[in-house]
Amino acid sequence: MVPDLREPFPYLRERVYLDTAAAGLSWRGQGEAVARFFDQAKNRGIDARPEWLALGQKVRGRLAAWLGVQPGDLTFVSNTTEGLNLAALSLQFRPGDRIVLAADEFPSVIRIWEQARRAGAELVTVRIEDEEDRQAALLGALDQRTRLLVVSQTHSGTGTTVDLAAMGKACHARGALLMVDGIQALGAVPTDLAHVDIYASSFFKWMLCGFGLGVLATSPRAREAMQGVYRGYANIDDAHQLQYAHMNYPGLFGLDATLDFFERIGWPTVFARVRALSAQLCQGAGSRGLDLVTPPQQCAGIHVIRCADGEATRTRLAQRGISISARGAGVRLSPHFYNTEAEVDQCLDALAEAIHA
Repeated sequence: MVPDLREPFPYLRERVYLDTAAAGLSWRGQGEAVARFFDQAKNRGIDARPEWLALGQKVRGRLAAWLGVQPGDLTFVSNTTEGLNLAALSLQFRPGDRIVLAADEFPSVIRIWEQARRAGAELVTVRIEDEEDRQAALLGALDQRTRLLVVSQTHSGTGTTVDLAAMGKACHARGALLMVDGIQALGAVPTDLAHVDIYASSFFKWMLCGFGLGVLATSPRAREAMQGVYRGYANIDDAHQLQYAHMNYPGLFGLDATLDFFERIGWPTVFARVRALSAQLCQGAGSRGLDLVTPPQQCAGIHVIRCADGEATRTRLAQRGISISARGAGVRLSPHFYNTEAEVDQCLDALAEAIHA
């Protein structure tokens, strides 16, 4: 582990933080970047707005290149849930259309389809019996009436990660669209949206960029099926344009600096660290007799370990200076590149002691 990777995160000096899937640690320079916006607003007021708009275009271009889409495919939103809602409300459904998703999806993925139901669409919820078969079970539910498949790239309660390219190709072969909640994967694993039609994510987890800013990506194919429901000064002339008002300019300052930060480290380094710590955690859980819910071959940074009382177990580890979450069938561990092998072992030892006590 390179010590410099930990220096921008002072909380790591006092805490074993394996809870990035809840919220990533802000890095030391992010606050300084956001403060530059407020300095400009204080000293120049709205006269600085052309620079803020230019920054928005710059960040949009950087994200588009990274995600494998065009800048015009991206809309800045305040969070993942807003992006998912914006897409769900904008899609034009017909009676008989089927929307397929897992029964155990995150509430923000499940609860956004009331208007679609009123339009006559059918919500098909698939019960997942085996995590290793999550992707196959969802694809098996597709038919010729399926209009949309909705999935989390990485499931927040199990850690299972799906293959977006395979799922997108299967959807398109049946004339359906693929919609993805990407927040639990963005920044932990490479993400290519070439075969994804609708994708929403915030930046406060693996992207370490704080709350209040997210992105919605829509393919041209998806936008043809959309009619923007939120109207404002930013989309007067284009009914398919989803960006309807101003962007979170302070958040864009922070995101631009955070992209610089990750690029200095190198995305290959970040992804390799997450893979290595994940492999260590999966192996270590098995050697300690812990029941890992997450399939090791479908893991992208989130690991759920089964236990009888997740909240009590989380509390016991918190008392020992270790941050994890109670989720799903037990507790969730989510190390990022800034964690060490020693921290993973320390957490697993404490977890084994708590569960086997």
